[in-house]
Amino acid sequence: MNVEESLEFSKFSLRWYQEEIWDTIEEGRSKRVLYVAARRAGKDILFWNLAIRQCVKRVCLVHYVLPTYQQGRKCIFDALTIDGLKFLDFLPKSQIAAINQAEMKIRFHNNSVLQIVGGDTYSSSMVGTNPYAVILSEYALMPHDIFDYIRPMLAANKGWCAFVGTPRGKNHMWQLWKMAQEWPEWRVFIHKASEIHHIDDEDLAREREQMDPGVYLQEYECSFDRGISGSFYGTYLDALKLRGQINYIAWEPGLLVYTAWDIGVNDATTIIFWQSVADGAVIRIIDCYSNTGLGLDHYAKVIQDKPYKYGKHFAPADIKVREWGGGAVTRFEKAAQLGINFTLIEQVSIIDGIENVWTHFNKFWIDQEKCRSLVNALENYRKEWNENQQRYLPIPVKSWCCHYADALRYMCLAIHRTRKGMSPEDFDKKKAAALYGGQAELPRFFRDDPRYDHYR
Repeated sequence: MNVEESLEFSKFSLRWYQEEIWDTIEEGRSKRVLYVAARRAGKDILFWNLAIRQCVKRVCLVHYVLPTYQQGRKCIFDALTIDGLKFLDFLPKSQIAAINQAEMKIRFHNNSVLQIVGGDTYSSSMVGTNPYAVILSEYALMPHDIFDYIRPMLAANKGWCAFVGTPRGKNHMWQLWKMAQEWPEWRVFIHKASEIHHIDDEDLAREREQMDPGVYLQEYECSFDRGISGSFYGTYLDALKLRGQINYIAWEPGLLVYTAWDIGVNDATTIIFWQSVADGAVIRIIDCYSNTGLGLDHYAKVIQDKPYKYGKHFAPADIKVREWGGGAVTRFEKAAQLGINFTLIEQVSIIDGIENVWTHFNKFWIDQEKCRSLVNALENYRKEWNENQQRYLPIPVKSWCCHYADALRYMCLAIHRTRKGMSPEDFDKKKAAALYGGQAELPRFFRDDPRYDHYR
């Protein structure tokens, strides 16, 4: 008898509608599985136990990925089931060598490792590892390109990956759902609440009566047709799509290209490239770029390698803090050494910045190919839900989307700085210099005012 056959996984009970998914993974029928399911359908309990089984069956590394590291701890490592069981209680104690609480890493006696990680840092923190299996839980809320970093690892060792979640509008999960149904090597499962009856009909009817219809269809009937509930920009993006303003937007060589930066060191740095037409009456967003854990020299090369003729590069005021990649040089100074002279943007609150973006949205023309990640991020940029108050708070949920949304805010704060005419600030400076010369920076009381000198 094999070791895995002799183990008793008595604390886990497979639900009837999960049997085909279980057999697909256990019997190796497919190495790519997409599972779209209603809320409370037991997605994580199922795949957590599949991950445990995989570690017992062969010596391997399994990554269980949540959108953020904090969610991994809250939703898996410290989580309880409806029955009051801890997720860690599903582990067969006789097979566990050690549990590292800080790293959320479980080591088995056969040297297998099961680790919970955050999707927001996967591109940097997990590169160089060698997982045999990866479960992407709540895939719709993860960076759109996360599988690009995982794919080479799985290809090298013939491993498998499961994409699991509930819809969040027509984002990258929706795109995968459409394509995966056409790929013969993929298996796609969708479980709606009305079909699997994991919630009593009476309770489900009450939910339907009390919830927003669009939210209900998304959360319980796996509908991709609704934008993200609580989205800051969902309705604005829908309007742009209807008017054909998210399309193929060609770079116009006769116009300057401006950039807006959201700068990170331990997290992502994101750049938006745009062109301003008719002094900001039309904003052509032609390109974007984002990466994690790299120095300023990398981003400077990205800028230089593109064929654009640049106007100004805009960044938030915190670029003047130390430091980028070590040393005592500020980011602002380092950028200047690399040929990027940043123009600083005034500081406003996040909510004021979002409201400013709303006023500019109808001007946007966005390239649907080069800016696909930007559009996905803006669709997923949403408000925080307060469970006690049962309402959305005017606070963005912290996720990978924030870097793109912040860069867009900075872009909108900079639009007036791209006009060809003199800005009010520049006019005031030139006027003061003409009147007071070298005394222009002094407080008004101390200046010699030539307009009144003839009275002396």
